[in-house]
Amino acid sequence: MKKKKILTSLMILLISASLFAEPYTYEDLISIMNVNNIELLTQDEVIKTATLDVKDAKGNYSPSIDLTLSGTYMVNPLIDRITVSTDDILGSLGQQMGIPNNYVTLYDGMENTLYMAQLSITQPIFTWGKVTNAVKLYEKILELRQLEKEDKQKSLSVELEGYLGGIYYAGEILNLLTLASEDADQLISIAQSGYENGVMLLEEYNSARLSKSELDMAKTEVEVQISTLKDNLEKTLGKEISSEEYVYQPDEEHYYEISKMDRSDLRSRAVSNANSSIQMAAMAIDAAELGEKIAKGSFYGKPDLALQVSLGYGGSRFPFIETNWNRKDDYSLNITVGMQTTLWDGGKILNDVKRAESQVSSSELTLESAKTQLSMALEENFRTMDLAISRIEYYQTKSDVLSDELNTLKAQLESGYVGDSDILQKQIEIYQNEISLLQEKANLMQGALAVEYIAGLR
Repeated sequence: MKKKKILTSLMILLISASLFAEPYTYEDLISIMNVNNIELLTQDEVIKTATLDVKDAKGNYSPSIDLTLSGTYMVNPLIDRITVSTDDILGSLGQQMGIPNNYVTLYDGMENTLYMAQLSITQPIFTWGKVTNAVKLYEKILELRQLEKEDKQKSLSVELEGYLGGIYYAGEILNLLTLASEDADQLISIAQSGYENGVMLLEEYNSARLSKSELDMAKTEVEVQISTLKDNLEKTLGKEISSEEYVYQPDEEHYYEISKMDRSDLRSRAVSNANSSIQMAAMAIDAAELGEKIAKGSFYGKPDLALQVSLGYGGSRFPFIETNWNRKDDYSLNITVGMQTTLWDGGKILNDVKRAESQVSSSELTLESAKTQLSMALEENFRTMDLAISRIEYYQTKSDVLSDELNTLKAQLESGYVGDSDILQKQIEIYQNEISLLQEKANLMQGALAVEYIAGLR
């Protein structure tokens, strides 16, 4: 019984928390996106890899230290015991003196165990800038990866706002279609009654039915569009979310402000470092130039210099453990300055240099291409905004005219000059005009968001 009471209390607390929880704002949704979006999480892993690459490149400044240890047990040692007879030493003199022939051991032979150890330290001295340029290259790549993530955050924030605004406008359109559909039902009822009573023609009845079918089809299309936008919103957020969990209304005033900004300034910004794409393309050129320097640093006849110090031990006793392990000169110490260069390899190095030079040229062309594409995209969105604003002004004017016409019809209805069907038809026309107005506002939003991103205003 006590457990049931505790569970009930917990359920009440959870329900209360969900009821009174503050809905997410746009800034909250951005924070959720930054934490959960799969593309951003993937970019984090790319940055981690680039960071490790930088550490690897810097590691070439330090000496490499290698240690080799081995232990061998020889069942049949290579060198047996070495002996010599007194007869071989004294010859006939020993026999004349009556010295018996004996064997003298000169070397007891190799022991069955053999231990080897070698410690080598290699330090590059001069590499024609390959190590330094490699560090710079990987640092540039890391900087590029970090900028890629920042750019991805910006583009995703624009997509997020676009999805939120699209859902808002589509929801408003769906509400208007629902109202228009209700009026269409009444219009069909009136038309059917009029046709049955011989007051209205069959064409008028069929026209009312067709209008209702068009509205129903439009409702289905908008519902599908809303579902698609919600799926894209959740994918961008990396989290499932319902429309009740957040509040958002498009900032139409801000979109108008963007449309009125100095376009010459926006054009300049679009092809400057204010645009992340331009920054990344410029960084790619820097990275390609560093790659070219590295390739030229390995050119034929350019020697790399390195210092190597090696300390070795070899003997039958285990060092520091077995007695008399250092009874002989079983160690070695070598200090070496080495030089290595490639004189010819069939032209591979030469090809690497040409390939690096080509990469620089390709990166420069990519930058120019990016500028052209951004300029074209900017102009296209300028046109989108201009056309949307022109249509918005038209539909707003039409809305005023339709409202006046509706008021006139209502006055005529009281006088008996028009019927309810005329009022309903005009109201449906007003709804359709409002739907067109909302669609153009959505177009203005999309164009303004794109201009904002391309010009680096975010």
